[in-house]
Amino acid sequence: MSFLTKFFSGIRQRKQVRRYESGLHGARKAYLLDQDTPFAITEAFRNLKATLSVSVPRKENGEGVSLLMTSTFPEEGKTTVTVNLALMFAISNVKVALVDADIRKGRICKYFKQKAEPGLSDYLSGQAKYEDIIRPTEQNKNLFVICSGTQSPRPYELLESDAMKELSDRLKKEFDYIIYDTPPIKLVSDALAVLPVTDGTVLITRYMQSYESDIKASLDSIRFSKGNVLGMIVNDYYVPPKKMKKNQSHYYAYYASEGENTPRITD
Repeated sequence: MSFLTKFFSGIRQRKQVRRYESGLHGARKAYLLDQDTPFAITEAFRNLKATLSVSVPRKENGEGVSLLMTSTFPEEGKTTVTVNLALMFAISNVKVALVDADIRKGRICKYFKQKAEPGLSDYLSGQAKYEDIIRPTEQNKNLFVICSGTQSPRPYELLESDAMKELSDRLKKEFDYIIYDTPPIKLVSDALAVLPVTDGTVLITRYMQSYESDIKASLDSIRFSKGNVLGMIVNDYYVPPKKMKKNQSHYYAYYASEGENTPRITD
């Protein structure tokens, strides 16, 4: 059974690598929380933010907390979860820097309708200044983004460079939370290069799509690299209405009936 699991996992990995390198993942929709977002989704992100806030408390020396977000493979909702988590932190009146550390196939700029360059890779290679890459967003005055930048043939080397450590130190002094969106860990090892400058890692998976063997291998890689695993998010999880607890269905019905269907996303 173990042999078959590894066999089919290898087939899936090779298929995902081909799709990743071909750019077929670039057409996915960029979704941001707003006043029309269903209440249950908004509440899920609010609970996620609260859980991470407790898991990695703010530091006594005033430095910001840095989080690394990754997944096993593409199309598990990693970037969408990461972007909206950053937005939810910003809504709670803390200053947030969202960094697209996927130099190969970064997508964060599309969510905010900004150009990818100059960005992280340009700064790390000495082609851009800090002031050129840190950008405010229209969605919230507390949220700033650093896009992926110009594609580079050596992303891992850039991410593990001294320039990356210097950037991390500066961000921790200027922001309350720094959230890194990194490539899928089963495809490339770039996320491992970012691990040393972060305080905790979250693995994002998709219900009925992510394989248990891939999840275990991803967590093992993070722990072997001395990463602090904060937990795992199961994205797109579906609970049939008949199986939902009675008090839970009442909970959502109660809040959805109070004025607007969802909390308004404001500065």
